Amino acid sequence: PRSTLVMGIQQENRQIRELQQENKELRTSLEEHQSALELIMSKYREQMFRLLMASKKDDPSIITKLKEQHSKV
Repeated sequence: PRSTLVMGIQQENRQIRELQQENKELRTSLEEHQSALELIMSKYREQMFRLLMASKKDDPSIITKLKEQHSKV
């Protein structure tokens, strides 16, 4: 039974290492997705701010340009 116990512990250790590696990969992926989302939201806020400023100035040319840019995306 001692050898069975040792084998069981070794198998558990392998599984733990695999799970730790998977967690590391998932954490990295999550950080990359968060960075991408932050960039997207930053661009969105910038566009919304420009649109708001343009509408306050009643400058239709800026609004038209923003709509054209949005339709390309």
